[in-house]
Amino acid sequence: METEEGTALLSENELVPGVWTDVTKGLRKERISFRFMSMTKPSYLSRCLITITNISGLSGRKSNILKPREEIVEQWIEIGTGITPVDCYIELFLIQMLTNETSKCVISCKNCEISFILNLLRIEDHGYYHDKSPEQMLTLAKQYKENGVKMFPEYTLFAHRYFNLASKCLLACSPLEDLEPLEKKHDTTREMQSLLEVLYLNISACLIRQCRYDEVLHVLGYLEKVEKPLDKAIYRKASAQFHIKLYKEAISTLERIDYTTNKDCMALYQRIKIAKQQEDIKYSNMVKKMFVG
Repeated sequence: METEEGTALLSENELVPGVWTDVTKGLRKERISFRFMSMTKPSYLSRCLITITNISGLSGRKSNILKPREEIVEQWIEIGTGITPVDCYIELFLIQMLTNETSKCVISCKNCEISFILNLLRIEDHGYYHDKSPEQMLTLAKQYKENGVKMFPEYTLFAHRYFNLASKCLLACSPLEDLEPLEKKHDTTREMQSLLEVLYLNISACLIRQCRYDEVLHVLGYLEKVEKPLDKAIYRKASAQFHIKLYKEAISTLERIDYTTNKDCMALYQRIKIAKQQEDIKYSNMVKKMFVG
């Protein structure tokens, strides 16, 4: 096993590649300089001291990190707190870096190319998920969930990522019902169970926006075990079934609640009934043609 002293003898290219890219996200990082100190990289539980210079191409894009200044200013960045796409991408760059690395970072957007020089000065490592108590994981999950809620109106994909992170924090403590005996079950466990259901709903909303309806049904599969499901959950499941033409199933889903008292559910029910009637007529006509000819 390599010691950090031994690692220091490795070449720069072995420790920090000259170029790192993520083509799917339009990210590119080119190493400018590097002086070895430690093999520790930032994680989602890290806090990083950085400087950013030579910012160009921001073109009005929102960022709480990229702020052009005349002088070089050190700033602390807590990974997992970005609430704009640019800031989330800066966190992804940091996760690929080592202390004392300076790199040119480029974010290729649809109508612009943002570039800047990023220097990672120090890392404060706050451990790993598996070291955290259920209470700490709940706090993290709440933070990620709130970040997702803030990003959902404009940035669905980034919100989806945060909701997934929050769910993973809670599922890392699963099965939640086994955290304590029933007679000693306290607020943390109940709150984790409740938050997980909210996150499933939020994830389903993100998936519906992305037209990933089969995945919505997978995420909302837990509803089969819920005696009194929320109207919102039923609506989203029935909506997904409607879009993949599972009309009978969608009607059965809506009939689990009093859909007539919910305007959105009632409107969806009518749309499903009409679509099913049209589908039945189409099928009947097709059968007639098969036998008449």
